[in-house]
Amino acid sequence: MNEEVIAYIEYLSKLKEIKRPSMPIIDISAYTDNEYLMAIFEINHDFGNIDDFDQTIRHLKGE
Repeated sequence: MNEEVIAYIEYLSKLKEIKRPSMPIIDISAYTDNEYLMAIFEINHDFGNIDDFDQTIRHLKGE
């Protein structure tokens, strides 16, 4: 059992590191609370006439 563990550790140590791209720096202060509230209000206004949950899900899926 120990030989299998050691072999697995050696296998993992030979794997190459994955280089992930760096994420862009996003200026958090560019968005205000009012913009978020207006977006939520617009979404609620657009879907205000839809009462059925299944219809809402189908509409969001584009069916």
